[in-house]
Amino acid sequence: MKSFILGMICIISPFISFGHNPLSAKYHLEAGEKVSLLTINLSQDGVNQAMLKNYSEQQLAAMTENSFKELIVNYIKSNFNMTFDKQKIPLGQGGVKLGNHQTDLKFVLPATPHNIEKINIDITAFEENGNHQTIFSYKTKITSGYKILSAKNNFKSTISVSNKKTSNSLFWIFALTFVILLTSLLIKYRYNNFLYRQKLIY
Repeated sequence: MKSFILGMICIISPFISFGHNPLSAKYHLEAGEKVSLLTINLSQDGVNQAMLKNYSEQQLAAMTENSFKELIVNYIKSNFNMTFDKQKIPLGQGGVKLGNHQTDLKFVLPATPHNIEKINIDITAFEENGNHQTIFSYKTKITSGYKILSAKNNFKSTISVSNKKTSNSLFWIFALTFVILLTSLLIKYRYNNFLYRQKLIY
């Protein structure tokens, strides 16, 4: 594994000085009522660039496979902040799968409250890589979508997952239905009253 890490470093280090980095990271949150899952897909080039900006080639080359995995997990944890409303969601133990082109991580998270209104995310991992952006996708019982985090929004965003919009929509549907029904009854009453008066006249 040491030779694998050293090989990755030798491949990527000559390109760091060019400054152009179109790499991105993908985070996906699967929010559940019993347990939630965070899956992270990272470009190996992006990981290598970030590690080389925080550690020397000698330090990285001397690491074992487990040490390198632990380094990545700790780096992700220290640059990840997520709250369900005001409740901070910690990242526990994570599984890591290293690859030549991509590194994958998975974290099991606490259950997502059914009455949650907002998810706040602050993911600064790999911001030291120029032009980096993170794609954060999510799926809850109510909604799904994605946010793009970059230097433009300081790698922060707020996701609205409240069902208030749904409740408001239902309210207006019921209100409109009531108005239509009331109007129909009023028109029918006036029409019947008109017919009754016509009979009296004739």
